[in-house]
Amino acid sequence: MKTIALKEKTFILIKDLKDKGRKSSFDELIMDLVLKGENIEKSMFGSLKGKTKRFTPAERKRIWRDKERILE
Repeated sequence: MKTIALKEKTFILIKDLKDKGRKSSFDELIMDLVLKGENIEKSMFGSLKGKTKRFTPAERKRIWRDKERILE
């Protein structure tokens, strides 16, 4: 048996998952997450990093103009 250190927020999230998933132990929950992990898609946040092109100055101006029109 090993001990791992978690931040308080991480512990609360894992505990909630354990309770909602009706798992009997953290070990069971973590094993389930690890086994399913092979099929989980990457999070939307950061998954496209380096795969998209930057906006051109003209595109930026058009976007800001569109945003200003919406706010009016």
